Amino acid sequence: MNSNLKSSFLPPLILFVFFLLDGVLAALFSETLYGSDYILVPRLTVILLVMMSFYLPRNRMLVIAILFGLLFDSYYVGVLGIYVALFPIIVYITEKLTKVLHPNPIVVGMMFIIDLSLVETTLYFFYTILKETTMNFNTFMVERLGPTLLLNVVIFIFLYYPLQKLMMKLEKM
Repeated sequence: MNSNLKSSFLPPLILFVFFLLDGVLAALFSETLYGSDYILVPRLTVILLVMMSFYLPRNRMLVIAILFGLLFDSYYVGVLGIYVALFPIIVYITEKLTKVLHPNPIVVGMMFIIDLSLVETTLYFFYTILKETTMNFNTFMVERLGPTLLLNVVIFIFLYYPLQKLMMKLEKM
């Protein structure tokens, strides 16, 4: 297969697999993730968007982020717009910081924590405005943001090196 063709189709394909795994993990562990007082939301798509933003060109990543934002909104949310806005913002912020910061596990991990906090907090305010949640901000921080960050940081730790190797191969194509 042509190297250019691989570099064009592999990132969206890998992101699509992570997009599906978000839903699969949420469904498989829904009792564990949502059954207690704490809400743990797997965000594999955000992990991969952050990783890809460090290694792949910004213009292509922005297009991919918009497309997957539409897909995420239509499949998981039902309200078009929130992820269409959030995913490109994540890519843009991350890409801007890559010019200053060298991608190592700590830098990428901190960027992921910042991006995930941005996503979750924006979603909280969005759903508060729409009156879809009655959770106050302190409860959100303790019962949703903290546990979600913890779960995703653990997932990030396990996925960082395999994803880094994959991103470096894609970057060279």
